Amino acid sequence: MTRRVVVVGAGLASAAHLTALRAVGADVAGVVTRDETRAAAAHRLAPEARILPSLDAAAALDADTAVVVTPPSSHLAVASALAERGLDLVIDKPLAASLTDAQAIVDVAERTGVRAAVTLQHRYKEAAVRTRQLLADGAIGTLRSATVAVPLWRPDSYYAEAGRGTWDRDGGGVLITQAIHTLDLYLSLTGPARSVVAASSTSRGRLEAEDTIHLLIDHGTHAASVTASTAAWPGGAETIHLFGDAGQLRLVGDSLVLIGDGARTLVDGTVDASGPDPLSMTAWFGSLYEDVFTSWAAGAEPLSDARSGLRVQSVIDAAYRSAAAGTTPEIVSEERESACQS
Repeated sequence: MTRRVVVVGAGLASAAHLTALRAVGADVAGVVTRDETRAAAAHRLAPEARILPSLDAAAALDADTAVVVTPPSSHLAVASALAERGLDLVIDKPLAASLTDAQAIVDVAERTGVRAAVTLQHRYKEAAVRTRQLLADGAIGTLRSATVAVPLWRPDSYYAEAGRGTWDRDGGGVLITQAIHTLDLYLSLTGPARSVVAASSTSRGRLEAEDTIHLLIDHGTHAASVTASTAAWPGGAETIHLFGDAGQLRLVGDSLVLIGDGARTLVDGTVDASGPDPLSMTAWFGSLYEDVFTSWAAGAEPLSDARSGLRVQSVIDAAYRSAAAGTTPEIVSEERESACQS
């Protein structure tokens, strides 16, 4: 069945969504934006789509799916309005600017009976799919520790956009905006966290939230260190290194190396030294949409079901609370983690 989709928002990430939606054969019926420049860019990517001024206008299209690509602080209000109109939801990461709002979005979707997914597309890259299977097969034995690194560079001009990197609009800085993808992939591979200790810093005077953060995550059975920054000139590839008692797995970009007696490359993928931009991830977005639409048609939950996004959001929430308290350990909500695993 072809999905009839309306995209709400036409900011930086919308290009990857529009390109992927057309690639999987979705009918992009409309794009909601009042910005003329963004409207023109969206029209070039989806010329058949109507440019719409409001959610009310979008509702008149008789679409069955809404893709929410507005600022995180607006997600709850937008998603709630669309869910009340009966539209299934695909929400750009993060689910919301706060864990409370993220949980509320999941609750609204369940109350109204609509289906909801979150675009945490790193779960779909080939290296991630192979790693998931290798861990299930015991390829590196029992996981003992891990390191995660997201060394990016964003110039001051990136933060010149009103609201970018603020607590009110985005919910934080590098952790919730950029590193959420790699952190989510790590958590999707290794399981829920038990506690988090964090320290953060901001190197730019104009930036409200953090541009560098360090986490120590305790899983009970193993521990991990996470470093993320948008002040790491000239940038580097995102990396997840998993250490087991019988081997190691190292994901760098979309490449994967199995380390034992020697090193064997299992996926010889792209390693973007500056970190992937949204358009470079179009294939991953496409795989996500294929999974979401196919799973919904079969009455099943996709890998990126919205509730699964609460796991990374709860870790981010704990990390921010820890950093604000002066690196005091924070326990990730057991109630929400239990819900994530159900």
